[in-house]
Amino acid sequence: MTLLDRLKKSTLFHIYYFAVFVISGLLVNTLQVVTLLCWPFSKSLYRLVNAYLIYFLWAQLVFLVTTYSGSEIFIHCDERFSTAMTQDHALLLMNHIVDLDWMAAFCVAEIYGQLFSAKCFLKSDLKYVPLIGWGFYLLEMPFLKRDFVQDREQIVEAVKMITEFPMPAKLCLFSEGTRFTPEKYEKSKKFALEKGLPVLKHHLMPRTKGFCIAIEGLKARVPSIIDITAGIEDNGEGVKCTVFDLLKGKKVTFHGYIKVRAMDEVPSGSEKEMSDYLHALYQEKDKAMDYFYKHNTFYGFDDNVKQHYMAPRIQPTLVMIFWHLLFGIPTLYYLSLLLWSGSLLTISASVLVALFLQMLLQQMSLLTDTSHASAYGSQRVGVKEGMDEEVTIPKRIPSASSCQD
Repeated sequence: MTLLDRLKKSTLFHIYYFAVFVISGLLVNTLQVVTLLCWPFSKSLYRLVNAYLIYFLWAQLVFLVTTYSGSEIFIHCDERFSTAMTQDHALLLMNHIVDLDWMAAFCVAEIYGQLFSAKCFLKSDLKYVPLIGWGFYLLEMPFLKRDFVQDREQIVEAVKMITEFPMPAKLCLFSEGTRFTPEKYEKSKKFALEKGLPVLKHHLMPRTKGFCIAIEGLKARVPSIIDITAGIEDNGEGVKCTVFDLLKGKKVTFHGYIKVRAMDEVPSGSEKEMSDYLHALYQEKDKAMDYFYKHNTFYGFDDNVKQHYMAPRIQPTLVMIFWHLLFGIPTLYYLSLLLWSGSLLTISASVLVALFLQMLLQQMSLLTDTSHASAYGSQRVGVKEGMDEEVTIPKRIPSASSCQD
């Protein structure tokens, strides 16, 4: 084990790393509040400035995933994805296997230079999470209470905001409404049987009302739907992954099977037709996930797409260097002076602050705890629930370099 590996497993280093994130996040949030002065005069200016401000916070999460932990991201798509990501507004439809899949989506957006304008429907409780939740709120992220009557207005406002955004924006919708767990799956399966709908193996039944409202507002304004089916490669240690795992240097390999669909292909005649379209789309997702759990990759599932390794850009690393030079090194310097002073009061205060930061980190990490995540794909060899045959998952996917353009 190298010195760097030992450092990544150190609780004191985690506290230091998180302290820099907290201080920088508070500064970003404060500047976001200041930009509210622009709101009465120009909403576009407010949104543009906030998009660049939040990058200095979100880039730290991207760095944690792609550079610090060494995690890898592979996407399986055709040439239309690049155009859809960089040139137009788009609706992203994504499955929700574990809580960290949204971080992988953020990483892909950053690599394409679109992290500034990433938007997502979020649980209402998240707006109260310090730093990240506050930043989401000031970015006008739509927060849903999972009550359609109360959420309808939020969905309508989100659609309106996306179409008015001053740069190409991507609005992510998790149509399942929540992360997959075995308990939720059983309820979803029961609902499908009661309604006479096809039972999915690896997803919850999608909630169609929000999708229908979003489509009604986006039709003729947004040209495409980016359909993403995400999976986490099983490296022999299971697919469980939390923020703590990343901080400890655990490497995770994300895969995304991506299809760009024309918005015009969604029927607009009635809500039932749009709902049927979404159900059919999730049946396709289910087939893709079935292949993924058997082969540990989407490579080979669709001959019309190619696999691409998403090499991280240098920008998140530069952001991290900036914050650690601005706050990290000075914090360590003044902390060492306080401890060197030998004052019982200053030493006690430093210990209390460190304990507080550790507790805060643990609480925020609970938001990405996948201990109750799906059991699908968690076994390397054997019969997976919902599959018809015994399969052996390969230790490694085919080399990305052999599959890229």
